[in-house]
Amino acid sequence: MVVTITYAQIVQALGLKSIEAVKTCQGVLVQNHKGRRDIQRLEWPVAGGGKMVFFLKRIWQQDKKDGLWSLLRHGKPWSVCRREWENSLLLQSAGFQTAELVAYGEECGLFWERFSFLLTRAVPVTQTVEDFVQDCHDRTRRREVIRALAAEVRRLHDAGLAAPDLFCRHLFVELTSQGPRFHWIDMSRLNRCRRVSLRRRARDLAALNVTAPLRFVSARERLFFLQIYAGSVHRPLFRRIRSRVRHLLTRRKFNDFITSHSAASLQTGK
Repeated sequence: MVVTITYAQIVQALGLKSIEAVKTCQGVLVQNHKGRRDIQRLEWPVAGGGKMVFFLKRIWQQDKKDGLWSLLRHGKPWSVCRREWENSLLLQSAGFQTAELVAYGEECGLFWERFSFLLTRAVPVTQTVEDFVQDCHDRTRRREVIRALAAEVRRLHDAGLAAPDLFCRHLFVELTSQGPRFHWIDMSRLNRCRRVSLRRRARDLAALNVTAPLRFVSARERLFFLQIYAGSVHRPLFRRIRSRVRHLLTRRKFNDFITSHSAASLQTGK
């Protein structure tokens, strides 16, 4: 186990003294992905009646191909949670805000992980980009956030980082007097390269696009985002995004993006 010094005493007080203790920990269940992984919400009281909120992610079963991939890349298996820990550190070093890291641990065999966990502190806001585009109806505020989001993603790519899981629900938006700020979560997959290719840029932007349903974000707003990101209407990038979007829409998990009535017209390009 690796525990940050700042939270060492709290981790002990929460009873997370070993991998076995983490496995039996029961908080408030947030998500359960078919028994393969779960997320628990934990709270710790602080002076004045407040509380610290933590999220405990546990991986009970890793895809074996991910384990073999990490073995080839690192010379030994890296768990999902270790990758997310290291990727969060990488994002932070590049100037991006992430959930505050508290602890992680892993049990790995010769080829892949058997179990891993990641404990993070909740980000200081509760509104994801997904929530924002659904709930905010102020046109000026929406353009402000879309402009800032396009600049944030462009900054990510310019830093030589690409995120295949660039989903609206993985970005929290904080509205400050200095402008919108974003907090990144669930970045267990992150590509680091000297220069992010057009293909990877399109892959990331398509993922962001399909996780913002059409009923919440207009075509004009999407074009505005792309213009801010690219500096102009970048036709080769647009074509690659459109092709990738069509591919993603064949997957069931992106069904919420578009209504069945509109799907045919998108698939045919009309």
